Amino acid sequence: MNRFIKSATSLKDCINDSKKEVCLIGRSNVGKSTIINGLANAKIAQTSKTPGRTVTMNFYEISNQRIVDLPGYGYARIKKSQKEEISLFLSDYLNHRKNLVGIFLILDLGVITDQDIEIVRLLTTLDVEYYIVFNKIDKYPKSAYINNKEKILDALKVNEDRILLISAKNKQNLNNLMLKIIDVIS
Repeated sequence: MNRFIKSATSLKDCINDSKKEVCLIGRSNVGKSTIINGLANAKIAQTSKTPGRTVTMNFYEISNQRIVDLPGYGYARIKKSQKEEISLFLSDYLNHRKNLVGIFLILDLGVITDQDIEIVRLLTTLDVEYYIVFNKIDKYPKSAYINNKEKILDALKVNEDRILLISAKNKQNLNNLMLKIIDVIS
């Protein structure tokens, strides 16, 4: 059964069990919640065209796998104090959540920011498997990744085997993402 489980705003509010989980992290409005809905094949996550609507860690069960949708970083029309609070609980979650076995960084294929590169650097310091998922591939010509592959890999300092290309909107390659999630959790 695919379902929303709960929201949390701190590590102590997270589900207290030993079940392994992966999380989705990325800039505001990159499509994390849309990916959740696509993987679930149902609208179980709230989506919005307004960046920064997700301000809590949202726990979902999809195909018997636990997936956590994290608040976006970057642009969001929220108070500075709330941004700092979110930053603190995200850091706490990423560094100390024992259930966390995989991180999927969601990026827009057309725009890689300095913040994205910083997040990739952070991921390399964590003892957790991670992957880069380029969403919104439907918005760009097929050659966008191929022609810029070396530049992208060099900017992110990752190997190509860590990269997945998807379109949550069109549900393109979502099955590959789900298989990777299952593989990481197994």
